Amino acid sequence: MDLRIIGRSSPYAGPGEAAVGYVVDNEGGHMMLECGTGVVAKYLQRYKLSELQGVIISHLHPDHSADLFPLGFAILHSLQQGLRSRPVHLYLPPGGVDTFNAVLEHLGGLQKHYAQAFAYREYRAHVPISIGNWKAYFHRVYHGMSCHGVMVEGEQGQRLGYTADTKMGPELERFFQGVDLLLCEATVDSEEEAQSTNHLTAEEAGRLGAAIGASHLVLTHFLPGTDVDMKKCLAARHFSGKITAAEIDAVYAVGGE
Repeated sequence: MDLRIIGRSSPYAGPGEAAVGYVVDNEGGHMMLECGTGVVAKYLQRYKLSELQGVIISHLHPDHSADLFPLGFAILHSLQQGLRSRPVHLYLPPGGVDTFNAVLEHLGGLQKHYAQAFAYREYRAHVPISIGNWKAYFHRVYHGMSCHGVMVEGEQGQRLGYTADTKMGPELERFFQGVDLLLCEATVDSEEEAQSTNHLTAEEAGRLGAAIGASHLVLTHFLPGTDVDMKKCLAARHFSGKITAAEIDAVYAVGGE
């Protein structure tokens, strides 16, 4: 299976970029992981909504979820055109369905429109779900709100780990142990800032990648203008495997490299 970077920016996207959004795909279709500001337009340059098998949102901060609003209307249009026959499963963290519907109510009572586009589900920590040919697992991470890291397992046992937004915590190593590729936020520059904002530094990302035995560490979740080469150098102080700074539209194989 492959991971494509749609957007990597936070808390906003710079010119020509998008906030956080990724696609996991194989020959049978694809799923979206996060849907931040600007993601849908870039996603539609590469993918067909008819092949979208599900959307996973780690948490409802706008840089991870704001483009659910245009995505819902795009799916609705696709259904009206006969390009899809059913809504898209939208997987939200615990409490997320009520929160999303409350926002839709304040945006003019749009719940009925979005209920036609999305089939809502709430995932739970340590309870796997099936999306197409994948299994996804979840773990509550340390971001000061309902936010979950994700592990996606492919048909041949390939495993993609995604930290979402988190500071370091005692269960991260256990949950992500043995993943082939770790997609890891590397947002802040000091451990003091990491603790106060509930994010990771690039060095902490490197430590986590080494502790779990990942083959490939992909750093993401950058403020526009970040020196990503420096982020890679900092991570390399602790991680000796392959390190990549996420690049827009890049595709990375998960397992079997």
